[in-house]
Amino acid sequence: MSRQIAALERHLNARLLSRTTRSLTLTSEGSAFYDAAIRALAAIDEARSVVGPAGEPTGMLRVTTPLTLAESRLMPVIADFLARYPRIQIDLRLSDHALNLVADTIDVAIRVGVLVDSTLVARRIGIARRVMVASPAYLVRSGTPSAPGDLAGHNCIAYSLLATGTRWRLADGSQVPVSGSLRADSPNALKAAVLAGIGIAVNARWLFERELADGSLVELLPATPPVSMPIHAVLPSGRHVAAR
Repeated sequence: MSRQIAALERHLNARLLSRTTRSLTLTSEGSAFYDAAIRALAAIDEARSVVGPAGEPTGMLRVTTPLTLAESRLMPVIADFLARYPRIQIDLRLSDHALNLVADTIDVAIRVGVLVDSTLVARRIGIARRVMVASPAYLVRSGTPSAPGDLAGHNCIAYSLLATGTRWRLADGSQVPVSGSLRADSPNALKAAVLAGIGIAVNARWLFERELADGSLVELLPATPPVSMPIHAVLPSGRHVAAR
């Protein structure tokens, strides 16, 4: 492998790896070449899929989706999909952060929330109902809000991946400013914090379904729930869309 990399560096007249006695790291040229090569290989994969037998979808389908959505909703769908299209393989990349579809060679992303990137082609495929929750221990200690305005006196845990994390939008069209001692960029961390009695949180209902059912969490203000979020399937624009 070392000889092959050295030959490639001579061919490109560029240093791709920075070598020390303990590690190998990509140089900026090496990183750029790697990203371009990955995109080229993905294009070759697309070309092969176009000429699959009788147009049957085939090849690797690279999908990114939030972790909690995959765990609670997508696996049965993926099982049905793979049974229907046995010549497809799925590379599932779970991340609560929005990956770059081009740089990370993603075919399709399932995203929850309002889309901000106008260069993406999007199809709305569902709705994520959201709920406001707290633990019984927190409510005993701090009281139960009976109206949205009561949230100002509570410790509200912000989901920092949402720009509206410190201003909760409700289904009736109102917006409630909130504050608290903790922010988190992971839904699972958010749930752990609520279960620990730190405060009140808002997120997709599927994140809290088990805890709401067994009573370890309580839904708050069900008459004025948080606004629901759209779910989109998105893919890069300006490229051939393979059958898969």
